Amino acid sequence: MASLPTDRDRADDLMKSGRPAEAIPLYRKGVEAEPDEDSHLLALAWALHDSGNSDEAAVCFERLFRKELERRLFTGFAYDELVRIYREGNNREELVSVCERAAAAQPGDVGLLRTLGEAYLTAGNAAGAAGVFERLCGTDPEAPENWCSLGEARLAAGDQDQAEIAYGHAAGIDPSAAADFFSRLAEGLDRTGHPQRALKVWERSLAARPDAPPAWMGLGDCQLRLGKPDDAVRSYGRAADLQPAAAGGFWHRLGNQFARESLPLHAAEAFTQAIAAEPGNPLYHLRLAAAFAAGGKNDLAEAALLRAKALTPSPADPPG
Repeated sequence: MASLPTDRDRADDLMKSGRPAEAIPLYRKGVEAEPDEDSHLLALAWALHDSGNSDEAAVCFERLFRKELERRLFTGFAYDELVRIYREGNNREELVSVCERAAAAQPGDVGLLRTLGEAYLTAGNAAGAAGVFERLCGTDPEAPENWCSLGEARLAAGDQDQAEIAYGHAAGIDPSAAADFFSRLAEGLDRTGHPQRALKVWERSLAARPDAPPAWMGLGDCQLRLGKPDDAVRSYGRAADLQPAAAGGFWHRLGNQFARESLPLHAAEAFTQAIAAEPGNPLYHLRLAAAFAAGGKNDLAEAALLRAKALTPSPADPPG
């Protein structure tokens, strides 16, 4: 004779059928009846998470995480879930707390250290991140990613010189990836308000790999911020020549940047190039019309707008 289904069986079936909210009270009964049985608490945590109650799910995972810390063999399952929940919820303080405790319990675990360093960066603790990545560089000095992470932390701390040194170490370790490393540094320098330094680093990236369209666009962005719009056009032109299939998108991006910088006629030139690459895209004609209008070229704006309308499909007739 078949045994009757238990509350746990019914709860598991509810989870399988996509009804986690109904499974929660059944899982709670299991936790109350067998508080030392981790599988009940884990199942409850998942049901809470899947029903949208991330805060209470985190409380359950925290209980499991504390048990993980006490074991010689660190499984890290609850740790992984807490990291994911706190990242998704942008809960920086709790994220750092979890990562610090895990790294302290398993000081030789490189993955835990890296996640701690990333958590420090997310929380704005550049000094803490730099300390962690310095440890990683000391542990494995031949790993270029460690040096890149240290460079990122140094950049966040406002030390551009040491950031460039760190990224230079990475490039020296893996010359084949030097262009990527310098591109990351250039993006960081530009993002933190150092376009002149970024421009020089973009040039180093392009010296290592001159056939990379994103680097040419990055160089062009810096040139534009430095008040050199004609140089930016030439850089974007190189990117477009290297990747003709994406040229329309490249010129559209530059046109939008010119428009934001209140350079409407430069924007019109860029949108004209976008149209030359993709003449059937009505969006580019609309952008061109707006640029001409902003530059006082009303007749040209009207003509561009008419072309955009001609290329825009008419809405389907309503069903009879």
